[in-house]
Amino acid sequence: MPRLLFLLLIGAVALFFAWSNTHHVEVGLLLGRPVHVRLIFLLLTTFLLGHFTAVLLNVYMRTRIKAKIRRKEMAEDAHGDEDEDLFLE
Repeated sequence: MPRLLFLLLIGAVALFFAWSNTHHVEVGLLLGRPVHVRLIFLLLTTFLLGHFTAVLLNVYMRTRIKAKIRRKEMAEDAHGDEDEDLFLE
C-alpha cells in the first residue's frame, strides 16, 4: 500500500511537471532555421537520449569486463594444463 501511494505521488508530480511545460520554445539547430517544439518533448527527448547513451555505455563496459575475465580464465587454464603435463611425464 505505501508503495502504491508513492507511485501515485510520483505520477502526479510527473503529470504536473508535464502539464506546466507545454509551451513552445525555439530550438536552433546547427543547420537550417530554428524550429518551434513543445518544451516537454524537448525535455523528454533529451532525457531519453541521455538514458540510451548510459545504457549503451553500461552494456559496453559489461561486455569488456566479461571478455577480460574470460581471457584471464583461459590464460590460467592454459598455464594449468602445462603444469599437469609436467607432472604426468
